Amino acid sequence: DKVLFDLGYTNKVTEVLERNGIQFKVFCDVEPDPTLRCARAGAEEMLSFNPDVIISLGGGSAMDAAKIMWVMYEHPEVEFEDL
Repeated sequence: DKVLFDLGYTNKVTEVLERNGIQFKVFCDVEPDPTLRCARAGAEEMLSFNPDVIISLGGGSAMDAAKIMWVMYEHPEVEFEDL
């Protein structure tokens, strides 16, 4: 969620990750009512980083986008246009 990121709310999580030496990447470019284009952009970030865990913060749009991104990352063979 871009607003939460800009307001620093994500710092509580990122500070713990940093303190424990955990590498992470933040994707906060989720728009309200996220499109497949938004989800694809997030999934591409995941493919470049290869995370073991996905943490989503924010409201419904951020949560929905994170779930779609996870499926795109874990199951790239799925054609979402067919769903």
